Amino acid sequence: MNRITKSIILFLILVSISCDKKKPKKTYLANYIDSLKTEYSLTENPLLVIDGVAAHYESMNDGWFLIKEEDISSLKYIKKGETKIYGSKDVNGVVLLTTMLSERQRANTKLEKKTIYVLDGEIISLAEYKKIDQSKIIGTATITEQSVIKEFTSDKYDELIYVTTKMPTE
Repeated sequence: MNRITKSIILFLILVSISCDKKKPKKTYLANYIDSLKTEYSLTENPLLVIDGVAAHYESMNDGWFLIKEEDISSLKYIKKGETKIYGSKDVNGVVLLTTMLSERQRANTKLEKKTIYVLDGEIISLAEYKKIDQSKIIGTATITEQSVIKEFTSDKYDELIYVTTKMPTE
């Protein structure tokens, strides 16, 4: 699924309008984030990531943004500094929200691709790949050409994700 499709799906989820004309004072998600702010003494809102896409917390209660509790598959708070993926944006932590729609799509899509990850020419694990500081990435490429993949390993992989954080020197 490409980025445009994900954005459209996220938009459609967010635009869902309640049949009931009465708007709740705060949504389930807004209450959850407010409770995090109290529990962890946060002065500002954490970064909100919905199905992998950053969203603005401020728009959650303005009428167009409505994710009902039953539309949420999982909700997780990551404290500041526990991940490097979001760089300086995680100053107040990160709230990761996965919608039921996203879960259904993932279940319907065969994700049985065998992937190898390469950082600046060195093979890395999926866990290491997830810890890469996004602010240091110069470029990322997904390669499916088998002749290129064989330059890194003799094992059978469907794709290679190559991440560059350094300028090549010769």
